Amino acid sequence: MAEYPILIFPKTAKAERAKRHGGGAKYRLPAVQQQGERLTPQFQRLQQAIDRQRLALQNNTLGLQPEQALVLETVGPIDDFIKAVKKVEGLEWLVELELDDIDPVDGFEDVSDPQKRLKGQLFLVMTDQRALQELQSLFSGWKQNPNQKFPHRLAPMKHAFEHLHTIRPWDSQDRIRDTGLFEDWQMRITHGQNLVPFVAELWFRGDANRRQQSEAYLNQAVTSLGGEIVQKCVISEIAYHGILGRIPADQVKEIIAQREVRLLQCEDIWYLRPVGQCAVHLPEDLSETQTLEDRESSIPKGSEPIIALFDGLPLTGHSLLDGRLIVDDPDGYESSYQAKERVHGTAMASLICHGELDEGGQPLGRTVYVRPIMKPLRGFDGQFFEQIPEDVLPVDLIHRAVRHLFEIEDGNDPVAPSVRVINLSVCDGSRPFVREMSPLGRLLDWLSWKYNVLFMVSAGNHSQDIELDIPRSDLRNLSANERESAIIKAIVADTRHRRLLSPAETINGLTLGASHSDKSTLNPNSNQIDPFTRQGIPSTFSAHGLGYRRSIKPDIFFPGGRQFLTEKMGNTHSQAILQQPKGSNQPPGQCVASPGPSGELNRKGYSRGTSDATALASRAAAFLFDVLSDLRVQHGANLHEGYNTVLLKALLAHGANWGQAWSLYESILSDSVTSRTFKDHVGRFLGYGVADIAKVGTCTDQRVTVIGIGSLGDGEADEFHFPLPPSLSAVTEKRRLTITLAWLTPVNCQRQSYRVAHLWFDPKNDLAPTRMDADFRAVTRGTLQHEVLEGNRAVDFQDGNEITIKVNCRAEAGDIPEPVRYGLVVTLEVAEGIALPIYQEIRDRLRIRIPVTGGGAI
Repeated sequence: MAEYPILIFPKTAKAERAKRHGGGAKYRLPAVQQQGERLTPQFQRLQQAIDRQRLALQNNTLGLQPEQALVLETVGPIDDFIKAVKKVEGLEWLVELELDDIDPVDGFEDVSDPQKRLKGQLFLVMTDQRALQELQSLFSGWKQNPNQKFPHRLAPMKHAFEHLHTIRPWDSQDRIRDTGLFEDWQMRITHGQNLVPFVAELWFRGDANRRQQSEAYLNQAVTSLGGEIVQKCVISEIAYHGILGRIPADQVKEIIAQREVRLLQCEDIWYLRPVGQCAVHLPEDLSETQTLEDRESSIPKGSEPIIALFDGLPLTGHSLLDGRLIVDDPDGYESSYQAKERVHGTAMASLICHGELDEGGQPLGRTVYVRPIMKPLRGFDGQFFEQIPEDVLPVDLIHRAVRHLFEIEDGNDPVAPSVRVINLSVCDGSRPFVREMSPLGRLLDWLSWKYNVLFMVSAGNHSQDIELDIPRSDLRNLSANERESAIIKAIVADTRHRRLLSPAETINGLTLGASHSDKSTLNPNSNQIDPFTRQGIPSTFSAHGLGYRRSIKPDIFFPGGRQFLTEKMGNTHSQAILQQPKGSNQPPGQCVASPGPSGELNRKGYSRGTSDATALASRAAAFLFDVLSDLRVQHGANLHEGYNTVLLKALLAHGANWGQAWSLYESILSDSVTSRTFKDHVGRFLGYGVADIAKVGTCTDQRVTVIGIGSLGDGEADEFHFPLPPSLSAVTEKRRLTITLAWLTPVNCQRQSYRVAHLWFDPKNDLAPTRMDADFRAVTRGTLQHEVLEGNRAVDFQDGNEITIKVNCRAEAGDIPEPVRYGLVVTLEVAEGIALPIYQEIRDRLRIRIPVTGGGAI
């Protein structure tokens, strides 16, 4: 089968931006009198809270005045509310979040469905006594006369009172709710830890002096308990102010018992959290590793690294890695490692450089930059881990590591400015994504925009048992298909405990899920259960989406190794329970370089996880980078290198589709979810599907891929004209049109919309009109729109007709500071073996656009 290079769209044509249609739900609101009666006691409780603050601060030596963080929950949106808050002296805007689970009570209801749960917004603002009095005055005036005019630019306050569901203080329970802090503290105390760590995320205050006061007050609270502050980190661009501290265990016991102590009552604290558990469990028995056969491969010479690996320290002298890695260890983490402990970084580097060893692929032609960010340690349960050290804020460590790549520091040049992809196969197990962007997720999004770099992030692993809705006695009698169905149902039912792990919610990065796939040869074992009847299904351990604001996450899937299961024995459970064994160095799984039990440099083992999938995706990015380079060097393509990042992001996702997984999930789950929302529901498990990189890198006679680039500001649009091949006119051959748009956006971390630049296209066309795979609404919520369309109806068109693809841009969470780069990839294909010269016809028509009388779009 002949293969041809990717084609390039000619220069784009500027066009008028498409208008966005549709709006939110319409709500019935309570009467003014009902609102007044319900909210007045809430305002009174706010006054009582700030009075308590005044008493708590009356002897403070820092000159702090009583303030109170307010929570305002509204039903429906409030236009320009932020502007109104900023007009009230003494009110400071903190953050805004989205709500989608408000009960329809107290006179609030959806006009079309009174029983439906309501959506709204959660506003967090800081108030002092003067501002609270003004709010109360405005509220009192509105109760007496809802039609009165409010002062200039405060009209949104009137709408806020109409829509206000709840107003209350942010309290000590809010600071620890769903954080797992007390559970973490209790575990550490039980295991005899003397100094117990915590992370305080402070409200980000716009004034630097006020931030220093916040730090000083928290320091007083911690030292009064006999504790200490270990590290501070402020990154204003992501509205982050973090403090890492430690408290004696006996004081921690008192805090857990009383729950009303000075530390928990500190108004400057947004959240108190356990130290991030950015840890990777590692195999205990390296004697299972095997000796590598001899391999002949050339060592990269003189090529600048494109891929950076932030991970554990690899075994750099391993026979498969020697000469392939540039290890940069400014923090001196190497001194903490023995050779046999360099497991995870070695496996990730092996997958990036060589892929699965059982596949026998070509080694990467470039060196890989490595920054160690983890150390080995023995956990409380005796298990061996590599993890980000507990005396470091992960946000600060990653920030410093990325700056080190691209910035001049102390007169020294950037260490690896050529890097375009950063592999982060590490997640925070204590920070599942619920509603808010995590600080690490916000950091990746900002750094991605600032340095034009793509983060490849693992979705996270969940290794908990899988409890089937089947009696134990029936398990052995199930067919493979019945067992597969039961396992998928059980995993879907447990999805709230299988969420993405921070920073997998990143919107600029690519989040990788793991598919149940590898190239290994199995060792017979009657006790192991293959959960699926086929490869390519999302793995039992792979974390579920959706992402921020219900965006598609994970974005795509790469092979993460087959995870076989074992039945849980014992007599404590009546239902069948399947366990996911940890740490085996035996197949199935992905064959990778490994240290031996004594640190040998020529061993291999087997690995599984979303970490593996992420490393393979980074390897694919390096391959696609070379494809783009070849287009420039060998084919004269006019593609500015500044667009490499967004093109890599688009190309990595472009071959993804749901494949067999869609029909499988549909057959198992369709009865449990309404048809209108079914695709949106399934999207949390399948993302955009399993990537197909081999299909993306080249074209064939029956498959043509065309790429385009551009940059847009608010209100602008670019048009791309995709010529139709005459051989497809009036024929009924099945055809598929795939369109992928990728960009990086600035972010506004204090707005719930968060994404500053929203780009999109409308994929409607007559040639392939049927939308496949992901929900059409979900695909526009992130920074990657991937559409798969099919058709087989005979469409009669003239030579010169074309599909017009308009890429639009609008500002969403603030002003767009500079034009936003994007990459567009379009593929048209028919089944192989159908004698239609699609590639040649489209190539010829891209070179010379043929005019058509009466318009050329279909």
